Amino acid sequence: MRHVGWTFAAIIVVFLCAVYVVLPSTTDVFGHTAQINKGIDLAGGVRVLLKADHGQNVTAEGMSTARNVIENRVSQGLGVVAPQVSVVGKDSIAVEMPGVKDQQQAVAAIGKTGYLALADSGSAQLGTGATVKLVCPPDLPKCGAKGAKVGAGNPNAKIPVLQVVVPGSDISQGSAQVGFDTTGPTVTYSMNGSGSDRWCKYTTNNVGKNSAIVLDGKVVSDPTIQGAICQGQTVINGLTSSTEAQQIATYLNYGALPISMHVDSLSSVAASLGPIYVTAAVKAAVISVIIVALFMLLYYRLPGLLADIALLMYTVAVLAIFKLLGVTMTLPGIAGFIISIGMAVDANVLIFERMKEELRAGKTLGAAVEAGFSRAFPAIRDSNVSTIITTIILFWFGHTFAATVITGFATTLGIGVALSFITAYFVSKTLLRIVVQSGFTRNRTLYGVEQLAGGRVA
Repeated sequence: MRHVGWTFAAIIVVFLCAVYVVLPSTTDVFGHTAQINKGIDLAGGVRVLLKADHGQNVTAEGMSTARNVIENRVSQGLGVVAPQVSVVGKDSIAVEMPGVKDQQQAVAAIGKTGYLALADSGSAQLGTGATVKLVCPPDLPKCGAKGAKVGAGNPNAKIPVLQVVVPGSDISQGSAQVGFDTTGPTVTYSMNGSGSDRWCKYTTNNVGKNSAIVLDGKVVSDPTIQGAICQGQTVINGLTSSTEAQQIATYLNYGALPISMHVDSLSSVAASLGPIYVTAAVKAAVISVIIVALFMLLYYRLPGLLADIALLMYTVAVLAIFKLLGVTMTLPGIAGFIISIGMAVDANVLIFERMKEELRAGKTLGAAVEAGFSRAFPAIRDSNVSTIITTIILFWFGHTFAATVITGFATTLGIGVALSFITAYFVSKTLLRIVVQSGFTRNRTLYGVEQLAGGRVA
């Protein structure tokens, strides 16, 4: 009983934490943004298909890098929450931007060449993602930055103004490589002739100060200059992770899109039907859950009531996971969530029917509960695993071919089924064990088995 009690206490703690996360007022959990995002079919927005221009060497690595650069531009430049950016086929990229209304602004943001530069940030030590303005030095009046004029830098201004030291065009494309030394992950890169001369002069005169790597007005990294770099490769060390190092290398190699692309198709998606669809879907979900809960209660009685409690816990927990993961919810995604609720109930039906068979065979209540769960487990496990495998295939297909309708359905169904297996089996089992071991009632009628004359059960 003590073991069951601890398990029940853990379930209650998890449930209360899930309730806290689901609350509308909860938008931050330990510094992590918690919210369920609306897909383009609910929020409206702009959908763009970019296609690589002919005559280029289009590689998988180049398309992947282009996808990452575009996603950063959309999320940081336009402020789009949860954009859907995916490579389609070998030479196209599909971009969905929920909430964006201006088509031309969207195209300008994702299709522009981009501007990369090494800039003088002095002693400011700017954080990754900081917004800055760039100015050109007098000896490099046309440094290439859009809208930049010749002027002095001011790294400590409210919006830091940084003077360009080396334009991204002077960094040898493809030279940036990720490596390791005693400090951890590193990035090495080299420059061409004119850029190398400027870099040598700057690093010689600014040892101990910082030089920010800036892409599209955002700081990618702001390393400290440890010594003059007049030949060979520049090394950035002291990085926190291999992921950070790889991102910096990607920006240095491909600050601009590595592949020239053009807009193949452009369309706006109206959000006027979104609220109507959501309201209808929520009503359908609530009605279906109520009907299922009543059926379980009337047909399976006490176990059905416990299953309804487990179902409530499941619903709250899965919504909390959606919120923590920042799932982008679409109409098919809502459908996937509702289907997962049905699968959670289906598992309980298998368990309770096996439990009733054990009771009819003359076993005690406790033994019937344990046997019902153990004998139903293989069927529940196999059905859930096969469904999860299907959702993985659907997710891959949707992600590969930019079918966000399929991706949203697969995401919510996969998460829902995985969690429904836990709640349907372990939560229901714990609740039944507590009821049986507490001696609250041993009336078999409450477990859906009618008591007949002579001590027999039906």
